[in-house]
Amino acid sequence: MKKIIVLITFAFSVYTYGQGNCLLYPKGSNERKACRLGETTRNYKQGSKESQVLFDSITSLSPNYAWAYKEKSVPYFKRGFILEGLRILNKAVNLEPENHIPYRAYWYFANRNYKKCIEDLETYYALPNAYHNELTPGGDMDMRLLLGMSYAKQGDLKKAISTVEKCIDSYEKEMEFGLLDYYILGMLYVKDTQYNKAIEVLNKQLETNTELAEIYYYLGLAYDGVLKTTKAQNAYKKALEKLKEPYRMRYGYLCFRVYPEEIKERRIENKI
Repeated sequence: MKKIIVLITFAFSVYTYGQGNCLLYPKGSNERKACRLGETTRNYKQGSKESQVLFDSITSLSPNYAWAYKEKSVPYFKRGFILEGLRILNKAVNLEPENHIPYRAYWYFANRNYKKCIEDLETYYALPNAYHNELTPGGDMDMRLLLGMSYAKQGDLKKAISTVEKCIDSYEKEMEFGLLDYYILGMLYVKDTQYNKAIEVLNKQLETNTELAEIYYYLGLAYDGVLKTTKAQNAYKKALEKLKEPYRMRYGYLCFRVYPEEIKERRIENKI
């Protein structure tokens, strides 16, 4: 199973992926010189003036060096300068779409531009050399789950569910499952009123993740949908308990958030 530690790794990583073997470029070429310069970027803090100047030097030597544009864009996104980050990242995407479209799609999703996220991921998965198990930058979630949630936010629940089902069905090993995969599918089932299916997969998620309040909330909705009131109320109660925990697990994606007020509205006679 993908570990929570990948979130920590992402938060403190300097650069998100390696630039490749510099020896593949002709000796003495600007491309090799640019690649060698790229190897020195690890000596600087991400987003520092020194690192940004260095990336400019790299792209001056080799204007088609996609890796440098992508890495230069990263601190802009992390600091909330989305438009500037996109301006730089777009150069990397135009040069090497197979390597950089998923990263741009991730930021579109994070900033609630679900239409653009869909456009990017549909383009990416149509590429002949696309890696279908592409993960989000933190390594915690398959990008196809973001695609499914984006379809849902655009009002196409059937396509959303189909996308997530196919994603989960494609896993060949237990370690490929993330901490939220079944939760996302169950949440979509609830929104599509497929309550029995939701109950099945949300309980399956609880076998590996008992820390997320949202799992219990949507499980409560599913039990309500099949008129299992006592189980629904127990699930809501557990969701509220999790929300009150100071160090609770937080769902880092902005797609469908759950708030205490929503859960309290589901109480029967305000008692659970």
